[in-house]
Amino acid sequence: MEAPALSVAATPPDSPEIRRRDFAVIGTIGLAHSTSHIFQFCLPPMFPLLQAEFGIGYAALGSVLASFYLASGIGQTFIGVGVDRWGGRRVLAAGMAALAGAILALAFVPSFWMFLPLAVVAGLGNSVFHPADFALLAARVHPSRTGRAFSIHAFGGTIGYVLSPVLLSLLGFTLGWRTALVVAGLYGLVQAGFIFLAHDLLGEGPASAAAAKEGPREIAAGFARMLVMPAMLAALVYLTMTAMAGAGVQAFAAASLSAIHSIDFRTATNAVTAYLAGNAVGILAGGFVADATRRHERVAAIGLLSGAVLIATGGALAPTFATALGLLVLAGIAVGITSAARDIIIKKIAPRGATGRTFGLVYSGLDIGSMLAPLSFGWFLDHGMPQGTVYGIALVLAATVLVIRFINGFLPVEKAAPAQA
Repeated sequence: MEAPALSVAATPPDSPEIRRRDFAVIGTIGLAHSTSHIFQFCLPPMFPLLQAEFGIGYAALGSVLASFYLASGIGQTFIGVGVDRWGGRRVLAAGMAALAGAILALAFVPSFWMFLPLAVVAGLGNSVFHPADFALLAARVHPSRTGRAFSIHAFGGTIGYVLSPVLLSLLGFTLGWRTALVVAGLYGLVQAGFIFLAHDLLGEGPASAAAAKEGPREIAAGFARMLVMPAMLAALVYLTMTAMAGAGVQAFAAASLSAIHSIDFRTATNAVTAYLAGNAVGILAGGFVADATRRHERVAAIGLLSGAVLIATGGALAPTFATALGLLVLAGIAVGITSAARDIIIKKIAPRGATGRTFGLVYSGLDIGSMLAPLSFGWFLDHGMPQGTVYGIALVLAATVLVIRFINGFLPVEKAAPAQA
């Protein structure tokens, strides 16, 4: 069985054996998550090289990324069933192998049209990470360290985003984009093999005996029950809204602050770096906060509301760009602290035996929010209102607090009578 949660919880958390195993599991899953994020942004740093070789524009290159995220979002919604049925280790290894294999195959394509189907394969491979990662962490890490486990997982993703443009652009412009993708693909395949062979560390078998016996009718009925759980739907909205805000900062903060403070775009990109640096610090701190309290809804609400105020103040009201940078660092910390608390909230609403599909369904909100952000916040910049972009991002974060209160209001009722998903 892959999820001996009861035996793990019954073992003293300070036992040397449990502590070593927890750190090994957390490190392995965190590294896997960083790899996912490295692959997500392995192509953009080499867009000029691809344009030169295939004679295509940014719209065509953007369609490759859109295909990736669309496949990832759809796949993530349903791959949790496989996690609950076959176990997180197997699904994670298979997904990473598919993602790495598709990236490796891209290195050998003779024409640009082949990027699209391979992007879909890569997106489907990427869809396994959140459902499998969270199911494994919830099952294999002692409950006293769940918050820190979730925070390291999120931190790994952030590090992947930071490393990807540096490493891939260095390899691509030095050795060629095809060589860069070969190196990335082989690295992912090696990691997939390690995960597949890690039986003792990551477990074996389904998350529950009931999940292993489910047929198509039971699976469909389980999804139907989950989709009418108010807290589940609210959690999906929560992830969608925070993803919109995060994507808005990454995509439009530089352009907005460039216009507001009349500075060049390259200098303004430091605002995104400042926010992400603060976010990484907050994510790590948030793990300790989450393990020290049971009021995770309060932590999430205070952090997001603080982040909203700091983004609005730093982005639109700060008298100088230097002041804006400082406030955006604080905003990143405030939002980052909510990460582990958010994941524990999702874990709380998961029906018994359905952790994988719960995280899969709810985390599809990340892809939805990332797709909605350009449509929502870009409008203000197109109409010469950069402050509107900043205020819009802040408003989305502040409104998410209402969603958290909604989740908290329904949670006791739903946990009192768990859905048989």
